[in-house]
Amino acid sequence: MKKIFFLSIFAIVLFAGGGDVLRYQVLFDRFELQKGGTKVWDVRGYVGYDANKLYLYSEREDSSWQNELVFSHAISPFWDIELGIEVDHEDKSKTFGEMTLSGLAPYWIETHTKLLVGQGVGGVDFDFEYEVLFTQRVICNARIESKWMSGKVEDLNIGQGLNYLEAGLRLRYEIRREFAPYVGINLKRNFGQTKRMLDKQSDASLIVGLRFWF
Repeated sequence: MKKIFFLSIFAIVLFAGGGDVLRYQVLFDRFELQKGGTKVWDVRGYVGYDANKLYLYSEREDSSWQNELVFSHAISPFWDIELGIEVDHEDKSKTFGEMTLSGLAPYWIETHTKLLVGQGVGGVDFDFEYEVLFTQRVICNARIESKWMSGKVEDLNIGQGLNYLEAGLRLRYEIRREFAPYVGINLKRNFGQTKRMLDKQSDASLIVGLRFWF
């Protein structure tokens, strides 16, 4: 992990453009409370330049979490390629190598398609988001996530095949661009081996949360 971190920092410095300004940001895209007191966060932070950045992603849902450290390189004005590692934890921690295509698809759909390899399996993780502006301050965010794996990883409650499909709607009010409370609904349906491992087919939750960045 430390070697990857320092190699990524070296790559950022090596490929920095002349005159380019070093930038950073930390975004709490989701910081929310769901049904039954389930606490969820989705945090991403980066440091780097226009073309090359080092990203740290962190997602958590109660005792289940995943952290990612990736080096991102811009391949066009709207698309980046990311290479790095993902560490998932449920009962135990497992590490995967990842390659991600991230950017804006047609019709301004934010796309995050990730290939995972590790623990003797491979998989694809999909994440799509779309935003509708009702006013300059009132914004509706639609999000769809899904995961498919070639085999099962029991320590992470990951099954072979389609694991789950999750969809959410979040309506936020931007008091400032950097600070926006929201409410919403989230629906999740498990499939196949994952459904049997978790002994739960579907779940629906009302959401209250906060989106902020600095």
